[in-house]
Amino acid sequence: MGQFGNQPDFATNDIKAIVPSADINTTTFLNASVIYIGDNQTLGTELKVIPAGTVGPSVINGFSSAGYSGSEGTGYANANAVATTGGSGANLTVDITALNGAVQTVVVNVAGTGYLNGDLITITGAGGNAVFRIKATPGLPTAAQAVTFKGLGTGGFLPVTVDYVLTTALSCGALIAAR
Repeated sequence: MGQFGNQPDFATNDIKAIVPSADINTTTFLNASVIYIGDNQTLGTELKVIPAGTVGPSVINGFSSAGYSGSEGTGYANANAVATTGGSGANLTVDITALNGAVQTVVVNVAGTGYLNGDLITITGAGGNAVFRIKATPGLPTAAQAVTFKGLGTGGFLPVTVDYVLTTALSCGALIAAR
C-alpha cells in the first residue's frame, strides 16, 4: 500500500501530545520526533524548535597529557585560577597541583567558552610549557540555536524532525510528537 499525500513516511507506536517548554533537558527531549500541528486556529502562530541532532557548546570533562615527554611543564607550583592559552575557546582557567615543578593534575576553575574535545591548551606561568589536551563532550543545545516556523496551518506536519519544542510568545495548539 502506498503513502498518502501529506503523510510522513514513518512507523511508530510512540505518539503523544507535547507541550512547548522553555526547558532544554532530558525531560523535554523528543529524540528526533515528527511534529503534527493539530488544532491550530490562531492566525500568525509560530513554533520554535531545535532540529534533531543539534548539539550545544562543549562541556569540559577533564584533561589528559598531551602525550609527549615534558608536556607537564617545568617550574610550576600548586595554584588556583591559572590562565591558559591555546585551543579554540577563550577564558579557561584551571586549578593545578604540581610535583617537582611538573603539573600532575588539572581541574577546571572557570570553563570559559568555545573549547572543543581534543584542543591543546598551555598553562601560563612558571615555564609556560605545561600542555594538556581537553576532554569534552557536546552539551545540550541552547535556545539561540532554535528555528522558528511562522504561519503554520492546521493538520500538517513540520518539515523537520525535532529534539525540542520551545515556548514562544505565540504558541500553536494541539502538537503531537511521533517517533
